[in-house]
Amino acid sequence: MPRTPRFNTPPPPGYVWVDEASTLTGRSIEQLYKDRQEQKRTGRSNGPRSVSIGRKAAWRIKDIQAWLDGQTGPAPDADSLYTSRPAEPARAAA
Repeated sequence: MPRTPRFNTPPPPGYVWVDEASTLTGRSIEQLYKDRQEQKRTGRSNGPRSVSIGRKAAWRIKDIQAWLDGQTGPAPDADSLYTSRPAEPARAAA
């Protein structure tokens, strides 16, 4: 199991380090770093955008909030879920 990074300095105002970003997004630290590598490689990412502050990765709180807002969609309609069930198979006559 990977170690959780320890930071001796607090992040700049409006930013969080990876451990706090993990808590806010509900994504693992490993997944945030994978998203960061994808962002560096392609310019796009499935997670919130990260920035480099010195040699450390940081996430803007506004970017995390915008990403979370984009993740929530409308709630499924309970009636349509109930009626979407396929019909029961016919039983064979005994």
